[in-house]
Amino acid sequence: MKLVKEKSTYETSNYLNILEEEMGFKIEQIQTDNGLEFTNDQDRTNRKSRFQKTLEELGIEHKLTAAYSPWQNGYVERSHREDSEKFYANRRFKSEEEMYKSFERYAKRQNNIAKKVLKFKTENEMLEEYIEKEKARV
Repeated sequence: MKLVKEKSTYETSNYLNILEEEMGFKIEQIQTDNGLEFTNDQDRTNRKSRFQKTLEELGIEHKLTAAYSPWQNGYVERSHREDSEKFYANRRFKSEEEMYKSFERYAKRQNNIAKKVLKFKTENEMLEEYIEKEKARV
């Protein structure tokens, strides 16, 4: 989870460039919706977005959900709604620095809450298990 200044292919690409290094393993595939932070408007251009070009450079397969199919990314949509309700809705920050520090605490808490969709494990536990499996495989 990361807080960025704007919702754009520029910010998404920058985050993607550091994500593998931060995670410590190769990302093989990413699934997104057709949002403009990921793709260009296909009615206006056939050119690839900066995000799509970054995926190609990193050798990551890009899988798109079907347009107008929120059930395909329901977990993400629910997560965004919960973040809005729990973090953004009732907070005001005195500075950008305060906002980032507050978000770091929020993200740390969220990543350590067991979730039904993860078989009642936390996101951090799932990540640790994945890394251990990958180490054992190599």
